[in-house]
Amino acid sequence: MTASGEIPNTTRLRSLATVVLASVVFVLVVNALSFAAKSWFAGTMAASLRARATVELSGAMVGEILVLILLILFLRRRGVSLRQLGLWARSPARGWIAAAVVAALFIGFNLALPLQGHKHLGEVSLFHLYNSLSAGVVAGFVEEIFFRGFFMTELAWAGFGKTAQILISAILYGLVHSAWGWTSGMFTLRLVGGAVIGTAVFGLFCAGVYLLGRRSLMPIIVGHAAIDFVIEPWLFLVALSMVAPH
Repeated sequence: MTASGEIPNTTRLRSLATVVLASVVFVLVVNALSFAAKSWFAGTMAASLRARATVELSGAMVGEILVLILLILFLRRRGVSLRQLGLWARSPARGWIAAAVVAALFIGFNLALPLQGHKHLGEVSLFHLYNSLSAGVVAGFVEEIFFRGFFMTELAWAGFGKTAQILISAILYGLVHSAWGWTSGMFTLRLVGGAVIGTAVFGLFCAGVYLLGRRSLMPIIVGHAAIDFVIEPWLFLVALSMVAPH
């Protein structure tokens, strides 16, 4: 900070570079683990889309756990804890209400459009329970800590306003979701473009909930998990069916 109380532009640039680099690390780690899982279980994956969905989702979730460990180690070197990003912090009622509204909106959107008429939505099976629980717990926890807690706190400490925090974190959140199409070798503008735009919009709402909850991560972690509990792994199966050979 300068003598006048202003934060230097170099600090803002360093903060921006940090979150961009963190996004790259997220993409590399998660996709490397997903690719490794696909390689190890190539024979199993050939059996069905369900097997492939389970393998790829499992690899990605292991990758997200590794990303969280790397983040904790990075923050520890700075003397920062996850609590300072909002983990376990108490939220006012408006944060929980906002999270519930966002969860309902995105569950309704997915059920009305990409999952409309999906015949297995009410299925109770090991495939459904394992993938919905793993995606809900891991992605809901890790992605909110990473893209909302870490990114928005990093930007706030560098002097970025709330609007910039929301936009930058949402854009990066959307962009990292383009990686699946690129690394799978099945890139299509419809599939990847939809994933980027959809997750960026979702990121905007999540960032808003984070701020409404006074930077408590708890409401949006629960809301994100609830969405994944309902729509996963069916949404992933729909994406796979769009690019799988017939």
